[in-house]
Amino acid sequence: MEAASSSDSHSGEGESEIGSTCKSCCAMLEVPWVRCAVCRPPLDLCSRCFCFGVEFGQHESDHAYTVVKFDFPLYEASWSAAEEIQLLEAVQEYGLGNWSAISGRMRTKSPEECEGHYFRCYIDNPAQPLPEFPSPENNTRSAPVIFKLSDNPPRPAENSTLWSEMGGYSAARSDFNEEYENFIELEISDMDFNEDHTDDEDELDAAELFGSKAHEREEMTNLMRDELDAAELFGSKAHEREEMTNLMRDLKLAVIDVYRNCLLERQRRKKIVRDYGLINIRKLQVIFKSHYSHNLSFDFFRPFMRLFPPMTFDKYLESLLYEKRLRTEISRLLEYRKNGITKLRSVKHFHTMRQRRENMKSQRHLLTQVLNHVNDELSCQAWLARRGVIENSSKTPVLPPLAAPRKPPPRLNIEGLPGYERLNQLEREFCSETRLVPEAYLDFSKILISECDKIGSLRLAQARTLIKIDVNKTRKLFDFLVLHGQITKSS
Repeated sequence: MEAASSSDSHSGEGESEIGSTCKSCCAMLEVPWVRCAVCRPPLDLCSRCFCFGVEFGQHESDHAYTVVKFDFPLYEASWSAAEEIQLLEAVQEYGLGNWSAISGRMRTKSPEECEGHYFRCYIDNPAQPLPEFPSPENNTRSAPVIFKLSDNPPRPAENSTLWSEMGGYSAARSDFNEEYENFIELEISDMDFNEDHTDDEDELDAAELFGSKAHEREEMTNLMRDELDAAELFGSKAHEREEMTNLMRDLKLAVIDVYRNCLLERQRRKKIVRDYGLINIRKLQVIFKSHYSHNLSFDFFRPFMRLFPPMTFDKYLESLLYEKRLRTEISRLLEYRKNGITKLRSVKHFHTMRQRRENMKSQRHLLTQVLNHVNDELSCQAWLARRGVIENSSKTPVLPPLAAPRKPPPRLNIEGLPGYERLNQLEREFCSETRLVPEAYLDFSKILISECDKIGSLRLAQARTLIKIDVNKTRKLFDFLVLHGQITKSS
């Protein structure tokens, strides 16, 4: 949203005064409030509705606005315009002379200050006009125009990296060195639509035909027959010539239509480049990353530019960013609610207690170790052995502490994985315990079974050369296949 200016008190048609209500929530307007500079008549919003970005009617949240406030002095530097209005309202309500009640209404001025200011400005000097704000004077004196070469868009050297990124754009000509379909003009450069031409070869053939017929008039019937044949011949040639002429004209018009569509596409591409500022792509990337780098991806949303006008695309990105912030805020509130927090004033205490709890967890002590090992008998015995070694280290030689036995890895959940339906119940249990996916089990077992069928038997060393996986898993797979009779173990 763009702030047009910070406006003081202006009077005019359609403008709200103190005591008016907000056009959105109908609450009483309090200084300062916000006035839309685009809507006509001017539309006033309270600060709460302005912060929430309310939209209704023709008003949109991105309209320019002015801030209406009365913090400037009118008559004396120590009295603002808002205090002047409050003083006049208090005098009208409590009456002239009741300065104690008026001072209580003012809250910022003593009774003596209220009385002295009122008499000085409104009784002793009642004709004093309101102050006039000076208007800026236009400088009509001529001044030299200083030329400075602009860097936006930049003017890189030809064939440089930046020149390639700009698509060969020439800032001096405000155009591209290579257009879309750059050589399409060559297709229409030799095109001619002049149809006033004659076929000289056809005329010469016709003259020879008539000349030969004039000397061969042996019989009247032959002459009449030849004349009819000649008329039909020339009529068919004229019809074919006309069809060919119409076909060439349609073909040329089709080429012209293709050229026109090419010009429209050039104009469309240039409009997109101009409206979105794609000439200086590096500057656009810097602006985008400064606003959305931590939340949105520029490369992901760049193809959507051609679907929206520039302002609509900016609103779309702002809406996505606002949605992400709302989701983050909602998840944070859900976390508070899950922990029993129902009031915002308890959030600070909650964070303090959680930080204290995390600090206590990070501090390891004997009771913590006992509680960690009390549920595991083997771990508890190993811990007690270590503690005994540490306590008796001063009296007896130092012995290496017993290492805690390794815990078996958790079972792998293979349900729904590829190949799960092709396994029986025993194979599913084996794959889950050995943490082997079903598809890999099927491939490895197929390799071992086929090799066993070729040579008659199989050894563990051969199995390890055939499948390149963990040696322990290879041994378990080999034993499982031998146990169920799918392969034969070499003696």
